[in-house]
Amino acid sequence: MKKIAIITVVGAALALAGCSAAGPNQTIGTGVGAVGGYGVARALGAGPGGAAAGAVAGALIGNSVGQSMDQRYVPYCRTVRSYDSYYGVYRERRICR
Repeated sequence: MKKIAIITVVGAALALAGCSAAGPNQTIGTGVGAVGGYGVARALGAGPGGAAAGAVAGALIGNSVGQSMDQRYVPYCRTVRSYDSYYGVYRERRICR
């Protein structure tokens, strides 16, 4: 039964970490949250099923926190469009702060 709980924890962490658009904080948050959720559930005396549920809940919370951290530290970017009178075309460039 303990092996099933560990396999569930690792599977949930890998499934949540496998998002294609996940940033570095989101991926780390998912793993740390899964391990932390598992540890808290086991410390509270939960059985293998409860520990797996704690790991999944921790992974979801860690994923959410990591995602918000990634969004917060993305530089502010905007696209500026200007007219090049020599060539008679509009040019676009990205400015990030």
